Amino acid sequence: MPTTSSHRVHMTPAVWLSAVGLLAGSYDVTAISVAIVRLRALWHLTSGQTAALTAAPLVGSVVGAIVAGLLADRFGRRLLMLVDFAAFVGAAVLAALSSGYGSLLFWRTVMGLGVGADFAVVFPYLVESVAPAKRGPTMALVLWINDVGQVLAFAAGSLFVGTGAAGFRGALIVGAILGAITLVSRRALPETQPWLERRLRSARDIVKQGLRLDTVSKAGSSAVMWFLHQVTGQGLTLFLPLIIALLWSAGAAKSGVASIIVKLLSLAGGVITIFVIDRWGRRKLQWAGFLGRGAALVPLGLMVLTGARMPFWMAGGLLTLALAFGAMGPDKTTVIATAERFPTAVRASGQGAAEMIGRLGGVSGVLLFGLFAGPHGLGVTLLVFAAVALLGALLTWLTLPETRPTAAELAQGEVAS
Repeated sequence: MPTTSSHRVHMTPAVWLSAVGLLAGSYDVTAISVAIVRLRALWHLTSGQTAALTAAPLVGSVVGAIVAGLLADRFGRRLLMLVDFAAFVGAAVLAALSSGYGSLLFWRTVMGLGVGADFAVVFPYLVESVAPAKRGPTMALVLWINDVGQVLAFAAGSLFVGTGAAGFRGALIVGAILGAITLVSRRALPETQPWLERRLRSARDIVKQGLRLDTVSKAGSSAVMWFLHQVTGQGLTLFLPLIIALLWSAGAAKSGVASIIVKLLSLAGGVITIFVIDRWGRRKLQWAGFLGRGAALVPLGLMVLTGARMPFWMAGGLLTLALAFGAMGPDKTTVIATAERFPTAVRASGQGAAEMIGRLGGVSGVLLFGLFAGPHGLGVTLLVFAAVALLGALLTWLTLPETRPTAAELAQGEVAS
């Protein structure tokens, strides 16, 4: 874990518990990635079934995000941060025990409800709990820890997939254990003071304020950025072992190990964000991240599409750069800037609405990959991802407002309201 100066990062027990919860969710969403290489042959899955199984948690998270956001504005952040993980843990256990494709698909979709709900509530909770001078770096570190969950999933998948046909169950049950530990620990979380002071007393009032033109505009613009990032982010991450397997004809275990290496190297991008998010600002980081990802994917996609020979270091390096630029920019800023844009009374609802649309981008990226899976279609998909990333860079530069704390907020040292 990166070291950071104490005046920039505010890692209280509440922040740690938020981070560990995201790590568990990220782990379980990604845990199927290595197993997919094995399950395609074991269960004779079509490309469509492979894509559906990978996308299932993202589909669930679409519903979980909007529902949890509304409920968190009505009943509080703390309650929802417990309820969403109770659902997550139960579904994760049942997914690990699934007897076939249908049941695994269903329970991973339900598990996604909890993952989407947690994202919609955790970041409003952090905005309201951490002083402005420490808010950006702290939330960037929390999101970096979330990325670590993906590395752990690749590692566990590579370990368990080699133990036999049922090896994927071991990787999934680890996620359930992480979730159970988080659920028990989160009982000690306090409610945020800003929500207690500014809460709206009825669902009708929340919906009324949420439908105001300025609130809808903020949610819509945040959702577009989130959507574009998720198309490329989830498509690349969840299929990273399969991309490597297709590029170099590697088996499940080897592609899992290679994925760990690529993902670990790309985490450096997230470390950069922790240190520069307040210095550079959310807008500049997001623009650079989208632009860098697109620039890395264009040559990689062209080489795959044309069948050009490429050494492992070149293709692996381009994949690493694509993931690293995303981790440096939109992977962090789309979430952080969204949570910072809304007033307390409808912050979770706004976050949930933007996340809902954003998660649809993740579903789109996964399904797009699934439809074109194969040596030839991989090149087409990577070029489409590149175009989406470059569009994200353009829209960020033209439309995204800067949300880093103002001088007045930094001088007061108060939490956002």
